[in-house]
Amino acid sequence: MASSDISIGLSGLLTAQSALQTIGHNIVNANTPGYSRQQVLVSARTPDVMSFGPIGSGVTVDNIQRIKDDLLSSQINSFTSLLGNAEVQNESLRNIEAIFNELSGTSLNGMLEKFFRSVQELSTTPELVSTRYQLLQDAQNLVTHSFRSLDEQFSNLKVNISERIESKVANLNSITSEISFLNRRINDIELGADNTSANDMLDKRDQLLTKLSKLGDIKVIKNKNDSSVDVLLGGTLVVNRNRTEKITTSLAGEGVRKVHGLSIAGLNSGELKGLMNMQNVTIPKYMQDIDTLAASFIKEVNNVHSEGVGLSGGFSTLASINAVDDSNSPLTNAELPYSPSVNTYSTGTVTSSDNGDGTTTVTGVGTTFKVNVKANDWIKLNDGNVYKITSVDSNSKLTVSGAYTDAVPAATNITDGSLYITVTDSSNAITKTNINIAADETLNTLSAKIGNIANINANVTNGILTITSDSGYTFNFTNELDVNPGTIGSAQSTLSGHYSGNDNDVFTLTVVDAGTGTVGSGSALIRATDANGKLIANLEVGTSYDAGSYLQITDGVSISFDNGSIAVGDKLAFDVTNDPDTSNVLSALGLNTFFEGNDASSIDVAQYIKDDVTRIAAASTSSPGDNTNALRLVNLRNQTLTKDATFSDFIHGSISQLGIETAERASETNSFKSLLTNLDSRRQEVSGVSIDEEMVNTIRFQQAFQASAKYLSTIKEVSDLLMQL
Repeated sequence: MASSDISIGLSGLLTAQSALQTIGHNIVNANTPGYSRQQVLVSARTPDVMSFGPIGSGVTVDNIQRIKDDLLSSQINSFTSLLGNAEVQNESLRNIEAIFNELSGTSLNGMLEKFFRSVQELSTTPELVSTRYQLLQDAQNLVTHSFRSLDEQFSNLKVNISERIESKVANLNSITSEISFLNRRINDIELGADNTSANDMLDKRDQLLTKLSKLGDIKVIKNKNDSSVDVLLGGTLVVNRNRTEKITTSLAGEGVRKVHGLSIAGLNSGELKGLMNMQNVTIPKYMQDIDTLAASFIKEVNNVHSEGVGLSGGFSTLASINAVDDSNSPLTNAELPYSPSVNTYSTGTVTSSDNGDGTTTVTGVGTTFKVNVKANDWIKLNDGNVYKITSVDSNSKLTVSGAYTDAVPAATNITDGSLYITVTDSSNAITKTNINIAADETLNTLSAKIGNIANINANVTNGILTITSDSGYTFNFTNELDVNPGTIGSAQSTLSGHYSGNDNDVFTLTVVDAGTGTVGSGSALIRATDANGKLIANLEVGTSYDAGSYLQITDGVSISFDNGSIAVGDKLAFDVTNDPDTSNVLSALGLNTFFEGNDASSIDVAQYIKDDVTRIAAASTSSPGDNTNALRLVNLRNQTLTKDATFSDFIHGSISQLGIETAERASETNSFKSLLTNLDSRRQEVSGVSIDEEMVNTIRFQQAFQASAKYLSTIKEVSDLLMQL
C-alpha cells in the first residue's frame, strides 16, 4: 500500500488528538474567569491527483479558534466602567450619610436644637447661673461634637478618597504594563507561525481590558499590522502597542490628589472618575454647606449677642478678639472673620438748607430717597461732615440733624452704617450716642469716633481695639430705650418698654393741641409720627390724663409726661433701635461676641464666656430678670438667615439632597449590576464552556480517533497480506 494511506490514517489520529486536547483544555478551564471556549477548525487536505482523477489525502488542523463576540465584550467594558463610577460614588455618599448621622441625637440638627432649647431656658430664668452653665455646655457640645467633628470626619474622608485615587492610579499603571507586555508576547506567537492564535493570552488581555474599564471608560483600537491593541482611557493614550504612558499623582493639599498624564475631564465614567468627582465636587460641596451654616450661625448669634449685656449690665473695659493687620486700612479689607456690612447709595446732586431749628433740609435732583434711604442713615454733605437722617420726606427731600446750608449742587452718597453706644452713670442715667460707620472705616477712625463720646476712651494696640469707661460709668451696645429723651415744651418725658419694631426709627412727637397750655389741661393732644411722617399714635394728654402715667405709642414703646407747659408746634424726637449695630462692626471685630471663628473647623465659644458665664448677654438692660436679648437669640432659630432658610431647614435641605444623590447612585449601581449580569450570561452562552457539550465532543472525537487507529490497523494487515503474495 502507498504511504499516502498511512498518512491519511495518521492525519486522522493527530486531528482527533488535537481536538481531544482542546476539549480537555476547555473542560478544565470551565470555571476560569474570562476564559473563552476554543474549538479545532479542520479541513480536508489537498487531494492527490491520479490518472483517474483526484483522490483524498486526509485531514489537517487549520486553527484552534477562540469563540468570542467582540461587540459583547465592548458592551461589558462600557457597563463595567459605568458600574465602577456608580459604585464608588454610592459607597462614598453612604459614608457621608453616616457622617451626618441625621437620625441620632448627636446629629447637627439635634445639637442645634439643644443649643436653642438652652437659650430658651435662659430666657425664662436669665438670673440663674445654672442655666448659663447648661447653655455653655450645649454650646461646647455643638462646637466639638457637631461642627468640628463633622469637619474632621469630612477631612478624613477626603484623605481616604485621596489615598484610593493614588491606589487606583498605581493599579492602572500595573494593568497597562501587563497589557503592553501581552501585546508583545501575542505578536511573538502569532507573527512567528501561520494561522496561530495566542488564545489564552488574548483572553488574559481581554480580562485586563475589562479591569481597566472599571477604572475609566476605554476605547480599544486593533492595529492592522500586528495583533497588538492601543488603548485610550478617557481620550488619553495609555497603551501604544508595547509601550505605556505612566500616570502619576501628587498631593495638592490635605486630602486633595492631582492626577498627571491623564485627562480627568476626558473621563466619562469609571472608578477614577467617581473618586475624582467625590474629591473635587461632592465632598467639598457638603463641607461647604457645613461651613456656610457654621459661618451664618456664628455671625447671626454674635450679631445679637454683641448687642446685649450679661448680669453685670455693662462694661468698664472691653477688647476685641479679632485683630487687624493694619489699623489704617479699611475694615472691609482687614481679613477679619466677617467684614462689616455697610450699604452705600450714591445720590444725584443735592443742596442743603439750614432750617434754623437744629435740622437741615437736603434736596436732591434725580434721587429716589423713599426706596433707598431710611431714618438713621448718614449723608455726607459738601462740608465733609456726615449728618444723621431723621426723616425721609419724599424721593427728593430729606431732613437731617444739624445745621448746614450749601446751595451749590454736589454729588454725594448715603450710608446705612450706624453704631449706638449707651453710657450709664452711677445713678443709672443713660446717654445714647449714635456714630456713623463709614464704608471705608478703619480701626483707627472707629477708635477716634468712640473716644469722642463723653466718659468713654478707646485705643488701638497691635490691631486690637480696647474700649474703657471713666470711673463710675459703664457702657454697652444694647437697644435699650433712652428713658429720659428730653422735654416737649417744658414737659419732661420718660420712656418705658422695649422697642420691638423691625427697623431703627425716629419717633417725633408734635403738640397739635396745647389745651390751656399745660399737659393735663383741656383737650391737649400730642401726635406721634415715624421717620417717614406716618402717624403712629395720637396721645391724649388733656384733662383725662394723669401726669406720670404711661401712654402706648407703638411697637412696645410707652411714654409719660409731667405737668410742664406746652405749645402748639412743640416737638420732641428720639431714636428707637431694633439693631444698635447695623454695620455688624461689633461681631466683625469680636466685641462682646459669643463665638469665635468663621467656619466649621474654627468655631469655638469665646474664652471669656468659658471663663465667666455671667458674660452671656441675655439682657438689653441692667434690670434684674431682663431676658430681651435672650429672646432675640431664641428667635434666630426660626429666621431665614442662611441662604433664605432657617438653620434647621438649611441643613435639612443639604441632607435631603444627599439622600436623593445616594438613592440615584444606588439605583444606578443596581441597574448596571443587573445589565452586567445579563451581558455576562450572554457571554457565557457564546464563549462559556458547556460540560455536556464537551462530553459529547469527547465521545465523538474518541470514536474518530479509534476509527483512525482501526483504519491504520487495517492498512497494516492489507500491507502484510500483499507482502506475502
